Amino acid sequence: MSPDQASAVILAALEGTSLSAEEQKCFQRLPPAGFTLFRRNLSPEFARVRRLCTSLQSLIDASAPPMMLAIDQEGGRVARLKQPFPDGGPAMLLAEGRVDTDALLTVENHGYIVGSALAGLGLNVNFAPVVDVLSNDDNTAIGDRCFGRSTESVTQRAFAYLHGLQASGVLGCLKHFPGQGDAGADTHEQGTVIDASMDTLFNRELMPFLALMNECPMVMISHAVYPALDAELPASLSTKVMQGFLRDRLKYKGLIVTDDMNMKAIAQDRESWTAAVIASVAAGADLVLVCRELDRYRWAVDALSREAQRSFSFHRRMNEAQKKLAEVRVRLRR
Repeated sequence: MSPDQASAVILAALEGTSLSAEEQKCFQRLPPAGFTLFRRNLSPEFARVRRLCTSLQSLIDASAPPMMLAIDQEGGRVARLKQPFPDGGPAMLLAEGRVDTDALLTVENHGYIVGSALAGLGLNVNFAPVVDVLSNDDNTAIGDRCFGRSTESVTQRAFAYLHGLQASGVLGCLKHFPGQGDAGADTHEQGTVIDASMDTLFNRELMPFLALMNECPMVMISHAVYPALDAELPASLSTKVMQGFLRDRLKYKGLIVTDDMNMKAIAQDRESWTAAVIASVAAGADLVLVCRELDRYRWAVDALSREAQRSFSFHRRMNEAQKKLAEVRVRLRR
C-alpha cells in the first residue's frame, strides 16, 4: 500500500491558523482523512476560520468525498471556539441537569444551535457527546464534561444533544468507549486502569453507548486499560476490546476512532509510538488521531504503509478501515 493510500486512515492537525507551505506540500502529497482543529488553529475572526476550512477541503479533488473537519466543541472548558460562538456551558449543567421533557428539548435545541454554528464555519464533525457516566468525583479529567452521574440521565440527555447536533448536518461521536467516568487519572498525562467488573461495565459504563450507538456514526476509544476486557493493553490498542467486544459481541457497525495518539498514555518515542499506531489499526481502529507535529504524521503514514506492504492481513484491515471511513465521509458536508 502506497503512503498516499495509507494516509487516508489518519486525522491530521495543523500548527497555526493557516496551512504552512510545508503542511500544504505534505498534505497534498499524503492526503489525510481530514483534520481536527484546536484553539491554536482558530482565529477570533470567524470568517478566517471559514476560509481555513475551505482551504483544507481544497487539498483534495472536488469530486472526492469531503474531508472530515472535526473539533472538540463540547461546551464549557472543552470548547475550542470561544465567544461569540454559542456556548451553553458544560454538558452536566445544560438545562440544570434535568431530564424532564422541557429540559431535554432545551438540550436538543442547544445541540442544534452548536451544530448549525459549526456547519456555518465549514466544520462537519463534533467530537461530542461525552457519554461517560461520572461515578468518581475525583475524576476531574471528565467531570462536568459528561451529561450526568447516572446511566439514565446521561443516556437521555446525550441522546437529546446528539439528535439536535446531527439534525444540523454535523456528525457526532460517542466518547470515550467503553466509559471513562471512573478514571483515576487523565490519559492526556498518563496511563490509567479502570478496574470495573464486567457487570459494572454493562450496568453503568456501557448503557449510554448501547442506547446511542445506532444513532451515531462514530465511537471514540479510550486509552485507559479495562482489566475486565483486556488486562494488558489500553482499549485503543486492544483487539479484545475493539474487535472481540465492540464489533463481535456488541455488533457495532460504525466507525471506530482513536483518542489522540499524542496523549501520554501512549509511549511517545518514535519506535514505540509508531508500533502503537500500527497496533491500534490492526486491533480494529478505523481512524487514527494525530493531533500535533507534522513529523509524527509522516511517521504514522510511513509505518502504516510499510506494515501494509509487509502483511497481507494488515493490508486487508487497512482496506476495511478505509471502507468504513468512506461510508462516513460521503455523509459529510463541505
